[in-house]
Amino acid sequence: MHMALTRLSFLILALAMALACRETRSISSGEFEDLKKGRDFQVSDAEVERMLAVITARIERGEDISGSMSKLIQLAISKKGPDYPWRGLTLSGGLLQRITAKRDFYRGIYRGALDSYGFVPGCDGLLFTSLLVASGLDHNLFQAESLTQPGKWHRNATQDCLQTGQSVSTISRDMLLGLSLALWKKRDAGSVQRLLSYSASRSGRLGEAINAQEQAGRATMSPSLLTLLTEINFKISNEDSEFRGYFPETLAPLRGFESHLQVLRLLLKGSLYGGLIKTDFQVLEKLALSQPKNALFQAIYHGYLDGDGTTAATVLLNPQYFPEQSLPSTKQRCEPYIWQRDQDTSDWVPCPDKNETFPAADYFWVAALLANEWTTP
Repeated sequence: MHMALTRLSFLILALAMALACRETRSISSGEFEDLKKGRDFQVSDAEVERMLAVITARIERGEDISGSMSKLIQLAISKKGPDYPWRGLTLSGGLLQRITAKRDFYRGIYRGALDSYGFVPGCDGLLFTSLLVASGLDHNLFQAESLTQPGKWHRNATQDCLQTGQSVSTISRDMLLGLSLALWKKRDAGSVQRLLSYSASRSGRLGEAINAQEQAGRATMSPSLLTLLTEINFKISNEDSEFRGYFPETLAPLRGFESHLQVLRLLLKGSLYGGLIKTDFQVLEKLALSQPKNALFQAIYHGYLDGDGTTAATVLLNPQYFPEQSLPSTKQRCEPYIWQRDQDTSDWVPCPDKNETFPAADYFWVAALLANEWTTP
């Protein structure tokens, strides 16, 4: 077939050839501007498939993906749609009624397990309290935002985790990922913009840490988080940014709290972009198959796969983890929020030497997904 290539088509093919040669250069600033302006150019389905195939091969080789690559992935999704769209979740046989009945019972008593600020206790409080908000509950997250430096967030409402030695940083990207889910649920563009402005004014620094290593590892903006925040801002306020894009996950296997954060990103991507690219779904599938008792992993996996929420619901209805007549506690498992721990660890078994009651943030979050109360594309 003989047809003239558009400027965008030429750039895509040039990029594909460069990647095929394992060249690691980014698109130049001039080319990048052309790409941003070229969204309305005509690109054939074959060109899109060829572009994604080259980028997918790079992801599978474990090579870095630049901001320009993430922009191209987003352009491809807008052209052909995601490989795995979000389908939502369905339950049959009265399962949803049982899930919501237990949720309503927990709602009546869970605040007794929160701290005096109404946060999930501890220096990860912003993350888990944000998940309560994303689940549809009402909590004042802004107690963790600085009054004197708008857009600067802290790990919890006391804002003293670093000073008191309870943490090595005032904030972390983990906390802000949870906050991103809550702000997207609430459609709060103002808070997103304050966070972006604060980070930009400090060259990406989000807070303070005990040393440079912890600063970079915990309290500095990442490309992945930046693409999500700028996409949230665009979806709410229509304010464009050169940092928008679809940033793919690494294929390297993660465990524990890192795999939990990865799954949260995959859920948020589905809501923002309509679904996932193939390699991201493969990451999610591996995690779900390796952790069959992790109801969060199962809910999100089946939300993209087939819409069947039965596996996740079965875990929520298991009194071994979520009792019928009381909040979960150390009588059931050692971990307050069970989805961030691997199921083959001691975190999933009772702690007879402790006496703690948990606010069931893990239950509320998955129950909201099963009831399709989470923000959909």
